[in-house]
Amino acid sequence: MYLTEKLANFVVRTAYEGISGEAVRKAKECILDCVGVIVAGTTDPIKVPVRQFLEEVGGNKHATIMGLGGKTSVTGAALANGIFGHVLDYDDTNQIFIGHATVVVVPAILALAEKLKLSGKDVITAYMVGTEVQWRLGDALVQAGNHYAKGWHSTCTIGSFGATAAAAKLLRLDAEATSRAFGIVASEAAGFQQQFGTHCKPFHAGRANEIGVRAALLAKGGFTSAKSALEGSVGYLRLVADEYDLDKIDNFARPWGILEPSFGRGINLKTHPICASGIGAVEGMQSLMQLHGIAADQVESVECRVRPGSLNILRHHDPRSGLEAKFSVEYWMAITLLEGRLGLRQTTDEAVRQPAVRDLIKKVSVVPDPSIHVATAKIKIHVKTKDGRSFDTAYYPAKGSAENPMSEQELVEKFRECADWGGLPKSSTDRALDLLLGLERLTNIEALIESTIAIA
Repeated sequence: MYLTEKLANFVVRTAYEGISGEAVRKAKECILDCVGVIVAGTTDPIKVPVRQFLEEVGGNKHATIMGLGGKTSVTGAALANGIFGHVLDYDDTNQIFIGHATVVVVPAILALAEKLKLSGKDVITAYMVGTEVQWRLGDALVQAGNHYAKGWHSTCTIGSFGATAAAAKLLRLDAEATSRAFGIVASEAAGFQQQFGTHCKPFHAGRANEIGVRAALLAKGGFTSAKSALEGSVGYLRLVADEYDLDKIDNFARPWGILEPSFGRGINLKTHPICASGIGAVEGMQSLMQLHGIAADQVESVECRVRPGSLNILRHHDPRSGLEAKFSVEYWMAITLLEGRLGLRQTTDEAVRQPAVRDLIKKVSVVPDPSIHVATAKIKIHVKTKDGRSFDTAYYPAKGSAENPMSEQELVEKFRECADWGGLPKSSTDRALDLLLGLERLTNIEALIESTIAIA
C-alpha cells in the first residue's frame, strides 16, 4: 500500500464517535487557543499586505477573515487566518515535527466549515485527523530523520499534509480522492528556516492551510497525482530528507499525538509570544528575579546555554524588530529583566528599540550546550551581578507544555488577553468563549465565526 493510501484510509475511517472524551477536550483547548491568537495577530502590520493581496486576487466571498471581518475565498481565508495565527508566535508547538500543529489546520478547517455550514463535531474530527497526520510524518521525517536539521520549516512542509487531511475530511472525500489530495499537496509543501524573523515565517503557516484546502478541492474535482508521490524514487520524502523511517507512519491514534504526555512528544501551548525553542528561559529568569530580588540595573552579565541545534532558529542576537525579537534569547532576557514579563506588549517594534533594552542585550551571551536535547525546551541561565554574586537555574518544563499544562482558567485568561489585543468587545469575547468551550454542541459554526469579528 502506498503512503498516500495509508494516510487516506486513516482519514476516511476516523469518526467523531471513535474519539475519546479526553482527546475532544484537548482538541477544544487547542482550537480555543488558536482562535484567540488569530484575533490578536490581526493587529500586526502584516495585515496591510495580506488584505491588499486578497483584494487584488478577489474570489467568491465564502469565508471570514477573523478579527478584521469581511469575507473572501475559502483558500484566501485559510491563508490569511493562518498568517495571523502565526505572526505573533503565540500559537502551540510540538517537537515531533518541530513545528506548530494547530495553526496549520484550524484556519483551513474553519474556512471550509463556514462555507459548508458544518458542525462543531465536524471541526473537532477534522482537527484530530489533521494533527495526527502531522505526528506520524514528524516521527518519520524529523524524529527518525534529518528533515528539520536540513533547514526545512516543518510547520509548512509537514503541516500542509495535516491541513490536507482536515480539508479532505470536511469535504467527505473517499479514500481514493483523499489519496490523490495527499499527492497533490506534496507538490506544494515548502518553507525553510532562513525566513525566520520575517513575514515569510507566518506566511508558511498560512500557506500550509491554503494549499491543504486547494489540494482537497482539486482532488474532489478529479485532479490526479502519483500514488507514490511520497516514497517514490524521486518523491517528496527523498527530496526533503536524507534519512527517514517509513515504518513510523503507522499506529495512528495509539495514542493520539496531542495526548502524548511529554514536551518532546505532546502538544505544548505558549504563555509567551516567542519561539518555543527556548521558551522556558523567560520563566527561568522570572524565577531568579523573584527568588533573589535581581533587578536589571544590578546585572553584570547573563549567560544562556541552549541546545546546539536551537542556534539555527534563535538566530537574531541583536534584534531590531518585534519579529526578530521572537527569535532572540538575548532580547528575552533583557526585556524580562526590565519589565518582569514577556507578553504581547513586549514584542512590538517599539519595545525592542528602547535604549535600555539595547544596552542590556549587550550583556547577554548565548552559547551551545550539548547536554541539552530537543526533547526539552530547557535553557540554563547563569546571572552575575555587579556586586559579585552569581545565580543559576535550568528551568523546565515551561508552563503550557504537555508536562505542565495550563488550566482552563489560564487558557481563558490568555484568550481574553488576545481578544482584547485584537479589539474584540467584551460581549463578543464572552460569546466566543462560550461557543468554543462547548464546541461539540454547535450544529453550525456560523455564530462562532461571527463572534470573532472585532469590526462589524
